[in-house]
Amino acid sequence: MQMVMLILISLLLPGTFSTGNAELPGKIKTFIVGNENCFIFKVDNENLTSGKVLSRFYMNRLYTPAWFSRDSLNNNSYDLLRYIRQVDQQGLQPEDYHLHLIELYLGKVLTCQGIDTTDMVKLEVLLTDAFILLGSHLYYGKVDPEKEGSDWNMNRKDPELRLDLKLEEALAANDVFNKLNLLAPGYRSYWMMKEELAFFLKLNEQIWPVIIFGEAIRPGDSSQLIPEIRERLIKLRYQLTDSVSPFLDDELVIQLKSFQEDWGLNPDGVVGKATLEGLNSLPLKLVSQLKVNMERFRWMPLKVTEKYIIVNIANYKLDLISGTDTLISLRVIVGKETRSTPVFNEQLSYIVFSPTWTIPNTILMDDVLPELLKGPEYLEKRNMRLLRNDGTELKYNEIDWSVITKDNFPYMVRQNPGPGNALGQVKFMFPNAYNVYIHDTPSKRYFAREERDMSSGCVRVENPFDLAVLLLSDIPEWSPPKIRTAMQQDKEQIVRLKIPVDVVLIYLTAWTDGKDRIQFRKDIYQKDEKVLAALNQKPEAVKVHSF
Repeated sequence: MQMVMLILISLLLPGTFSTGNAELPGKIKTFIVGNENCFIFKVDNENLTSGKVLSRFYMNRLYTPAWFSRDSLNNNSYDLLRYIRQVDQQGLQPEDYHLHLIELYLGKVLTCQGIDTTDMVKLEVLLTDAFILLGSHLYYGKVDPEKEGSDWNMNRKDPELRLDLKLEEALAANDVFNKLNLLAPGYRSYWMMKEELAFFLKLNEQIWPVIIFGEAIRPGDSSQLIPEIRERLIKLRYQLTDSVSPFLDDELVIQLKSFQEDWGLNPDGVVGKATLEGLNSLPLKLVSQLKVNMERFRWMPLKVTEKYIIVNIANYKLDLISGTDTLISLRVIVGKETRSTPVFNEQLSYIVFSPTWTIPNTILMDDVLPELLKGPEYLEKRNMRLLRNDGTELKYNEIDWSVITKDNFPYMVRQNPGPGNALGQVKFMFPNAYNVYIHDTPSKRYFAREERDMSSGCVRVENPFDLAVLLLSDIPEWSPPKIRTAMQQDKEQIVRLKIPVDVVLIYLTAWTDGKDRIQFRKDIYQKDEKVLAALNQKPEAVKVHSF
């Protein structure tokens, strides 16, 4: 309790303690330069992780202290401590940034009659290492997306952030708190999720009994579960009056539909199994989802083109955005778990109308070849052709199928344009290493499904005509009627975009939408747990140099 009071007093009266010690720069230099294990440091039993950056920072400032000014502990040190204490609101762990040791040595420096310069140096380098490590985590993310991000392959941010210079800027501006905020993602959703995380952390302190599912409850029905459902929705901040009515009345139906939309469920106002599973989601689980997805925001690229496409795989949704405006939002079908749609970003540069489909090797071997071995009917029914590797066509009976296996099939199979083409009438191309693209489909009925993870990896989009019209709106000769005609030909036609647009294929199971409403989705590829486990680990240990 005494320590807490000391810290509170120090935060209210920063800069009131005078060290009166001119030895500090020399002691700092001894700590940095006298390191036998190059760039590997620790304080007490705690690793310092910034290594080379820490050394370069102090060398460039001739080992003068950063957190003591005119022999007094300065405002920046208290601002950094305040930020570390609150960093759990961004899904990070305060103890990763030496919180315990910083508070320990701050207490010693504030209370000791005879100042121990060694303690001052410890506090100095702990604060510097904390800023550098925290700045790195806010900017890049704590977790390496290529190791723990479950196939997250976004183009990375600038690998040379120069956090030593960022720290110097923050110190010079006397604005450490806000400079750290500027290193965090600038997306509005990230900062709204910070508020949501605080809400669900508080909600986690409440008792959260399971509502037992029975039969589906439809609008107008009576059920003894209705008061519990109403109370649960009120706790989740849906606008309902207190009532003990057992009926699923109009007021409750409206808010229930809003809940269903926020959880990615069919907004039918019916309390079914999926809806009740959502209502029973423990606040701690939702806290974990928010932490994981705030980390994913930290992995995302800083900039995109003025007009861009974002596909949230877990939400089965494509949005075309221009500036801050969503031009169109379309349902999509994404890869099944065994052939999941990858997370990456590239530029969409051209559109193919009335496309052919050259069947990818995995689909060819696993799905098509077994059918071809049965006879030529499969090719005829699906308007497909057999091709040699040089592109020349051959007939079915030119092949000795009795010796063909997955290991020795040397041919390609291509589907001609037409109503039954698996790519539909148009595909949107952003060349990439995964051979994944956005395309139409002849199987429109699947867009009505709630869960739409059923493709072989590509993204099938509903209403591709509308998307094409918007993407080509800056090319006058490509009018809507001309686009419609091009989609109904018997041969391919390629149209290059005047200005390429970024395509971002993302995987988010929690975010806030354009109305600042929190959204939760099912973790269809089981990616969240691995990221959460990595977030909860201490920063990677290194071989250490003892103080």
